[in-house]
Amino acid sequence: MKKNDKPFKRYASDGIHEKVMEIMERLPKGLVLDIPAGQGALSSDLEKSGNCVVPGDLEAVNILYRNRRAAQLDLNQFLHFREGAFDHVVCIEGIEHIENPHQLARECARVLKKVGYLVISTPNVMTIKSRLRFLFHHYLDFFKYFGPIPAGAKHRIEENDQFHINPVFYGEMKYLPEKAGFTIVAVETNRKVRRGGFLYSLIKWFVKKKTGKRFAFDPLYLSDTLLEGEDLIFVARR
Repeated sequence: MKKNDKPFKRYASDGIHEKVMEIMERLPKGLVLDIPAGQGALSSDLEKSGNCVVPGDLEAVNILYRNRRAAQLDLNQFLHFREGAFDHVVCIEGIEHIENPHQLARECARVLKKVGYLVISTPNVMTIKSRLRFLFHHYLDFFKYFGPIPAGAKHRIEENDQFHINPVFYGEMKYLPEKAGFTIVAVETNRKVRRGGFLYSLIKWFVKKKTGKRFAFDPLYLSDTLLEGEDLIFVARR
């Protein structure tokens, strides 16, 4: 077995990479920036489907998929690529880890060609399940309190630091790329997370009733994609 044939760890929730690949199959093949790449599982999938991929992560040594293009990138900072370098940018489960999502959106727009696509995902904190968790447990889904940082570890960079520090709600996930010059063309989810019981059904009914009046201009607020989708996957065109 070749080194790049080994199974790479997938940090994304089940079904996300499969859904992203479905989306990417609808787009023209090209040069793709995959950030954050993790071990490179999605980068490998994208190259097998005919794209040329630049995997980027906070520590390039953590990218185990070796295609000689791995880049060390801090998503809070300037991405050291020229303007219009890429046909597509794929950012899966990254924006919730960083301090400055607006900077990331601007940089994605800058490094994309004039007709390029951004595919970006984040955990959906607006599900009925997540709202109930916040009501009773004081934290949203995927953002459980992770305790004090050990002494001496505040600036340590480790692959296993999977802390979600920045919940990005649906409205902001639309606003970020639109402000950076993108047009949202689709919002999808990897899978539905439904819960039974009277309270769940009651909260869902109440949310849809109140939301229907206030956000009638955007039907996604009433959709099962938002109310039950585990992750939100945005497709944006520059």
